[in-house]
Amino acid sequence: MDKTTTFPSALAGFEIEGLTEADAPRLMPLYQSCQDYVVLERGHLPDATVVLEEIQSFPPGRTEADKFVFGLKSATGDIVGMLACDRDYPKEKSWWIALLLIDPAVRGQGVAKTLCGDFFGWLKTQGADCVELAVFAENEAGLRFWEGQGFTSVRTAGPVRIGTKQHSMQVLGRSI
Repeated sequence: MDKTTTFPSALAGFEIEGLTEADAPRLMPLYQSCQDYVVLERGHLPDATVVLEEIQSFPPGRTEADKFVFGLKSATGDIVGMLACDRDYPKEKSWWIALLLIDPAVRGQGVAKTLCGDFFGWLKTQGADCVELAVFAENEAGLRFWEGQGFTSVRTAGPVRIGTKQHSMQVLGRSI
């Protein structure tokens, strides 16, 4: 990961920051604010292990050089959002969104939609031609959000065990 890698954003009052393992303690408050998602994903409240696991996990055949974790920093310096992704996965010129977390205090204001639009625009400049991600079958709100961003179903996957939970997932994709 290159902490200096960022992308331009149209979000007034926010800044995109590249994050690494050293930033895990700064991400912990975001994970605690987003415990609704962490419990849905893992079946337990967030802890330091959960944060590090996201930063340190890579898809098959990918390395640390292919992992990017972007923080959305508010004017107060707090990280209120995070976008973790992997380059050239599942294929070349494709990016995989591993996780998008937005603090409930800024949800419903169009922040996630604008952040994604900015990210997709940047990906195009990086030579990407598509983006994929997976949504847990029970995450109906997440599925609606991603479909609203132009994603369509590619396939189903699973079962996959994360924490104490087992999930079926809907893999979604979209062109850039």
